[in-house]
Amino acid sequence: MDELIESKPIPTNWMQQINQLFEVCFNHTNASVAVIDLHHQIVHVNKAYENMFGWTNDEVFEKCLKTVPAHEVERVKNIHSHVILHDKAQSYEAHKLRKNGDSFCASMTVSPLKDSEGHIFAFVEVVKDISDRRMEVVKLKESEERYRTLVELSPEPIFVYSDSKIVYANQAAFKLVGARSDDRLLEKLTLEFIHPDERNEFESQIAHLLKENKPSDIFEKRILRMDNQLINVEIRAVPVEYFGKPSIQLLCRDITHRKVMESIVRERDEEYRRMLKLLPEPIIVHQESIICYINDIGLRLLGAQDPSEIIGRNMFEFVHSDFHETIKERVKAVSLVDNYIPFIELKLLGLHGNPIAIEASSVVLHNYLERPVIQTVLRDISDRKTAEELLRQSEKLSVVGQLAAGIAHEIRNPLTSLVGFLQLIRSAPPQKRLEYADIMLAELNRINGIVNEFMLISKPQSSKIEVKNISDIISNVVSLLQPQALLHNVEIQFESIEDTVYRVKGDEGQLKQVFINLLKNSLEAMPTGGKIDIVLQRLGKRRISIRLKDNGVGVAEELLPRLGDPFFTTKEEGTGLGLMVCCRIIEAHQGSIRIQSKVGEGTAIEIELPCVL
Repeated sequence: MDELIESKPIPTNWMQQINQLFEVCFNHTNASVAVIDLHHQIVHVNKAYENMFGWTNDEVFEKCLKTVPAHEVERVKNIHSHVILHDKAQSYEAHKLRKNGDSFCASMTVSPLKDSEGHIFAFVEVVKDISDRRMEVVKLKESEERYRTLVELSPEPIFVYSDSKIVYANQAAFKLVGARSDDRLLEKLTLEFIHPDERNEFESQIAHLLKENKPSDIFEKRILRMDNQLINVEIRAVPVEYFGKPSIQLLCRDITHRKVMESIVRERDEEYRRMLKLLPEPIIVHQESIICYINDIGLRLLGAQDPSEIIGRNMFEFVHSDFHETIKERVKAVSLVDNYIPFIELKLLGLHGNPIAIEASSVVLHNYLERPVIQTVLRDISDRKTAEELLRQSEKLSVVGQLAAGIAHEIRNPLTSLVGFLQLIRSAPPQKRLEYADIMLAELNRINGIVNEFMLISKPQSSKIEVKNISDIISNVVSLLQPQALLHNVEIQFESIEDTVYRVKGDEGQLKQVFINLLKNSLEAMPTGGKIDIVLQRLGKRRISIRLKDNGVGVAEELLPRLGDPFFTTKEEGTGLGLMVCCRIIEAHQGSIRIQSKVGEGTAIEIELPCVL
């Protein structure tokens, strides 16, 4: 470049001219401006230049090429030479260096500066920082490249069409319509692939889309592939510009398999509903206590004619209040397992308030909105409960007969005392008569108590659920059976913590029958005498244990599983119903009964019942 520069004397007034130029332009513009002499040295800069590069006017003097990265120096010199040769301004982009060493992308315009005679004696360089713009361009290119790659490699079919013709399709779109990459898919009419019955609707949807100029909702269409195979597709249409023309981008998804599966599920669901509807056992489906479904036999059980009488109502409307807490606990329990929970006995109320004895078991079908949908199977056990009540009454009569001897012996003693005191009263003085009368009243009260307990067992009673102290019930039974125990030379010892109330919810008469039957069995197992221990204790906060242990003849181990079966007995004159009735009563009270026995060592029976806090 030095060869191109003709050495001429610098005009004497050139600094004055520059100063005038700076005064007029440089100091009143936001553009970064520098004056550079023909030897590439900075002569003067304005304030904007100082702000951009970080150098002051004094610091930047004779530093033009130091603001240029080393690899750009030759290029800058060539541009200066080009401006001199052609006497014409030139613009270019290059990297510049700030005082702190930072590099930035800049746009420069280099213009020749002439003296009054028209000779070029310097350059004016206007610099613009285009780093942000260049970054945006780079980001835009990267974004376009990513989008292009994303669209091309997308597993979802994408079409773009303009003027009703397909102008772009990715590989997944080719595959969707059964086309090869070398097929002339582009420029085909879009409607060629829409099922004829749906073409008018499709055109209306697209016209509405163009009018609204916003993406459509997802809609379904049937598409005819190039091999004439019919498939189901979900489509979302989006208005776009493609090469400057208004176009429509179709985002597609093949849902043929899903539609087939939905059809199968609908068929299975219909079969399942029909099966539930015709099942011989009542079925109720409920969620958060609201009945969602009930089958035909369930309607008959509750005395309803139409599902609308039941569906949508709270199931607790049809459950006896005594079992509300039990139902709530069962719903919690079934949510924790993946199977049916065991049947328990409950009492329902029909549509007209009539009580219905049932058994119920439940299972979670599925979770809808994170809330379990529960199916409950019901069994009407009214007939069975009637038969069991008859069995209990039969067993009571059997117990009464066997207790008759002990009761008669126990009553005979006070009667003998009464007869003797009556004879004494005839000849006794008045003072003694009062004493004799008190003794006679005590004996009569004793007889009355025995007779009352005896009548409680013998007469039929309706089930009455109440909260009772189980300790009092056992004490009454022990008092009742004490005469028979004395006849067999058996000691009954009942242990219970004093001042502790063991409250249970149940039927007092039925519970008394259980303990009478069990104590009677123990008495009969000790013909030569022995001892029966009864221990009552808590098992945690919610259950209690009643343990009866005797030292009778015991039961062979292989016979233990059969104890409680109807009509199975180890006694010569037994009916085989007593223990079965006991088991059924305890189960009905949500309790359990376990039996352990060894021949020659005796039998231990443990009963667990839920307690009331």
